[in-house]
Formats: sequence, C-alpha cells, structure tokens
Amino acid sequence: MKYRVATLALASVLGACTDLPGDEAAHPNEGLLRDFIDGKFDAAGHPLNAKVVPASAIACAGPLSGDARELRGTCEIALPEHATSGDLTISARVRVRRASASGAIVTVTTRTATDDALASEQLTVSRLRAYDQWFDLPIEHASETPAASVVLEIADGAVVDLEYLEVFPQRVHLVIAPGSGIYSDADRLTFELPKGQPLEVLTADGIDLLDQLDALLAQGKATRTTTEFRTLVSVAVGDLLPDRGDVTELRAHSRGVSARSQLRRTPPPCVYEGDPSGERFLLTGFQPFPADGWHENVSAVAVTSLDPSALRGAQVMRLILPVEYDRAAALVTDAIRRCQPDTVISFGQGGGNNALERMSYNLQDTGELAGGAPDNRGIRRAAALISPNAEPTRATLLPIDAIERALVEAGESVQYSTDPGRYICNNVMFAGIGEMQARGRGRAGFIHLTYTTQFDDDARRQWGELARIAVQATADAD
Repeated sequence: MKYRVATLALASVLGACTDLPGDEAAHPNEGLLRDFIDGKFDAAGHPLNAKVVPASAIACAGPLSGDARELRGTCEIALPEHATSGDLTISARVRVRRASASGAIVTVTTRTATDDALASEQLTVSRLRAYDQWFDLPIEHASETPAASVVLEIADGAVVDLEYLEVFPQRVHLVIAPGSGIYSDADRLTFELPKGQPLEVLTADGIDLLDQLDALLAQGKATRTTTEFRTLVSVAVGDLLPDRGDVTELRAHSRGVSARSQLRRTPPPCVYEGDPSGERFLLTGFQPFPADGWHENVSAVAVTSLDPSALRGAQVMRLILPVEYDRAAALVTDAIRRCQPDTVISFGQGGGNNALERMSYNLQDTGELAGGAPDNRGIRRAAALISPNAEPTRATLLPIDAIERALVEAGESVQYSTDPGRYICNNVMFAGIGEMQARGRGRAGFIHLTYTTQFDDDARRQWGELARIAVQATADAD
C-alpha cells in the first residue's frame, strides 16, 4: 500500500516538479512524505475517514473534463451529510492554470445555511507552489455551528480547475508548545489536545512522566484549562523535569497521534572535529519523523557516522535538528551566528535517490497530503510563507557539481533536484542560505539522502562516508 499510495498522492506534486530545464526525468525526492500516508488512504488516494464530493457532482463548475471541472466566478458546494460541524478539515483539490501577476487567485469560505461566513482561506500568487499541478487547499472548520456549504470565489482572469472537495475530521490535534529549544526551569510547556482528550503517554528520555504530571495537577503546580474546542495542560519545565540533563527528548501520545520536542538547558556547543587548521563545516541532520517514527533518519545516521579524522583541510560540527518548521531553522541560524562555520551542509531524508538540491523556496506547504503533514510537535503548514519580507527563492551556495563528481567517482548514485519539498528540509535550506548571505561570506546548501530503514554497521559506514565525501569535495573546491 505504501508505495502505490505514494505514487497516487505525491507524484502529482513532488514528481511533477521536474519540468524545469536540466532536471532528471524521475524526481529523486518522490515519496518524501511516505511515512505519513502508509495505511491511511483508500484505493483512490482519499483518507479513509474522508467524505468526498467529486467534480462530477458539482453543478456550478464548467464542463467535466476527465475527473475535473474548471471553476468559474463563484461556486457554492453543499457539504455532504454528517460532515458539517465540529473539528473538520475541508480540502479543495485544485489546479491553477493561470492567474494575475499578484494578488488573490481563489478564496475558500465555509458558510451556514443562512449564508453567514464561518471560516475563510485565500490562495494568493505569492503562496502558490506551482502552476499546472494538483494540490490540496485546506480550510479548517472548528465550530459547532454547522457549515452548510463551501464557497469558492475565483479571481478575475484566473483559471482554476477542481477535481474534488474532501471533508474529514481533523486527525492531528496534539501539539507541544512552544516546541524544541532552550528552556529554563521556570519556562512553561503546554500540551494542547482536543476538548476532554487525555494524554495517554508522556515520557522524557523514555521515562514515564504521567504520574508526575497528575501529581502536579493535584497540587495546583500544573493547570488544565478547557476551552470550547481544546484542553490545554500547562506545567513549568523544572516541576515536570527536576532532574533533567542538558538535552531531554520529550514525547507525548494521545489516541493515535504523537508529538515530540527536544528541550535543552544551553545552546549546542561549538565543537569542531577533524583537521584543526581546516575549513569549518556545520553539518546538520534530522531526528526521525513523523513524531512516532519507528526508524532512524538516514540524515542523522550519515552525520553522526562521519569519521572526522579522515578529513583533510576540514573540521566539522555536527547538529541533529528537531523536525519542526521554525525551530529547526532557528537552531541552524543560531549555530551559524555563534559558531561561525565557513560552510553549512544540511542533510535530510529523501526519496528514491540521493539529491543535490539546487533551490529553496519561501514557502511552507504539504498540500500534497489532504489536511497537510504535521511537524513533530504537531504544527501544520499550508501555502504559508516562511518570511513575508524575504525573496521567493534562494539558490544553493554549495559547489554541487564538484560534490556530484566526487560521489559518482566513489560509486554513489546521485541526481540534481530543484524541489526539496516545502517541509522542514526546505525551511532549513532557506534559512541557512539566507544567514550565510546576510553574513556576506560562506556557503550553505542541502543534500537529500535516499530513503532507507535499514542501518547495520556496514550501512552506517556507507552513509558516513557519503557525508565525508560531500564535505571533502566542498573543501577541495576552494
């Protein structure tokens, strides 16, 4: 099921981003989010708990062409029975073929039976990932007031196709806030859950904390607040973790949904290993994802398995990042400012081949999955800019031609890529390049590594050697 669904749900976005000159025919990052979708979709690629309104059942759109209709002006679509209230995600599967140079393309609004607006989402040109590609544009509806319909308003001059409207209960509720970072004992953590839903698992470095949290609630040292839709549990870090070390891995679970965060007492130390007179490299990899991921992340394996003593003219600082949109990027920019590397090479878990990323994008979006994929603390992003004031793209600063030659000479398979996805990898690449550019010197870029779940001793040596070759080729390219 995994690989067939990956083709159905992801190829339209990840695989279709290969139309630019010089790209490989088969995109190396296809299947980037495969671990989110295994076993959760039906034969047509819809979530198992979704209610679907196909384009063929929508009368206000244009003529049916295949499975899609062209939207015209304002189109109101009645929601299916028993999918109108509570916590819902409503996704319109759309394709933008043409739009004006700036401004709105389509506005999606949920409305009551008396035509009152409940929630609205707008897709603008700056938030569009690509033209002529299908993706899910979600809107969240969290209200006991029933939404009778969804209204899609198409801007003048825009050409937008609709394949289907999909409605399903929001599956991702558990959030750890504010996320991974530096915490004093007085700082507070908040666990956000659906109304009345309990935490079923809470551990720190594998040690159960539920009894500790219950005792703190009974003593009034932790609080539980219930709003119309959410239950919020708040506790001071020092009360929950009085004996924590320098780095604590916090994990939570509730009714099939998991979240994790990394709590540090101090920033990661600026420790470089290798040739002490050589160029300084910051190497980053990622923790496992999703939050309940059962296998290691190949990028962390590669970074931690590299042998610094085998480097010539280079020394490395290694940093394993949390899989969180803003927090991972913030750790990278902080390490650049404090530790002053000459080059940043970030590694991530990719798809079917090793991929040298040419370009990063000012966009956070996992619209290839209905409802979006959460980061490890439970946050989702859909058609959201990383920085409203930043440029739309940032090109790699790494000598990727030299890296490609060195990897091929070593017998490794590798491709170039212009699409790192719009998940955490892209955020880290965009932030690292931007920070090095702001500093006025140095290099930064990203390499996706082939997806794998098998890590015996030989595999670890191989991935560590691949990382070493990338570093050495960059150092030798000076």
